[in-house]
Amino acid sequence: MNKTLLEIVLSIIGLKEQNGYLQELNSNSKASIWRNLLESVGFAIFSFQQAANLHMKEIEDKIANQKVPTLKWYRNQALRFQYGFDLLPESDQFSPNYQDNGVIVEATPEQIEASKIIKYAAVTRNKSGTGKIKISMKIAGENTDEALSDEKAQAFRKYIEEIQAAGDDIVIVNYLPDILKLDFIICVDPLVILPTGMSIITGKYPVQETVNRFLLNLPFNGEFSVQSFREALKATEGVDDLKELNVQSKWIDPGSGGYGLFQPIEISRIPKSGRFKIEDWSGIIYKNDYQPQQ
Repeated sequence: MNKTLLEIVLSIIGLKEQNGYLQELNSNSKASIWRNLLESVGFAIFSFQQAANLHMKEIEDKIANQKVPTLKWYRNQALRFQYGFDLLPESDQFSPNYQDNGVIVEATPEQIEASKIIKYAAVTRNKSGTGKIKISMKIAGENTDEALSDEKAQAFRKYIEEIQAAGDDIVIVNYLPDILKLDFIICVDPLVILPTGMSIITGKYPVQETVNRFLLNLPFNGEFSVQSFREALKATEGVDDLKELNVQSKWIDPGSGGYGLFQPIEISRIPKSGRFKIEDWSGIIYKNDYQPQQ
């Protein structure tokens, strides 16, 4: 709906020429009654077009200015962050271009995809002891064993500050993963698994593979259930039984900047960083309870 007044009038005259009953209206005088009538109709259409465009712009402005961010909206914004790209003026959209030695270059799809460094994000709303509402935004990159670098985290924080709703108190959690500590006695089938925990056939470690697969299948910021974890271990080929001694975890303490002490997980726990990692496998002890007949 962006035709000029002349285009609209010529379009109406073209339709008149196609109508056999109107062929006699052929005066070239600009003062002819039929031409003035068609131009008046064209002007009315043009005025309606302008009013409709203005109305659409007002609606778009209201939508942009009255946006009410939800937790899902914040998560989507985190995942679409583009490291190295600036936002368009007065917008929450990233510029499709960048400057190279003073020359404006259009970014390729590959460059845009590579700039999206946030691969995992979880956003929750929490109430403090004083009743103040805070929004926690946990993030991680492709390598979940590491936290984002200070430079990337600072750029992401500035981006969130520019697009967030006024009044929202957002805490960005960019921590190293929570450390999971396992103390188990695993009773193995000597036909399948060696006392070291290694599979006789594959040379791999089935219990460790089960643990890694269980953690990988947990959603980012998902709840770790001790009961579900125990059942997954017992379902491992070559595991006859197990005895759970202790399941613990520790996480980054914002006050100290390092890890705190291990805390027991009795039923379940959501990781403070959004994911878990195991650094020490020595707590898993393999035992062969098979006793040959005397």
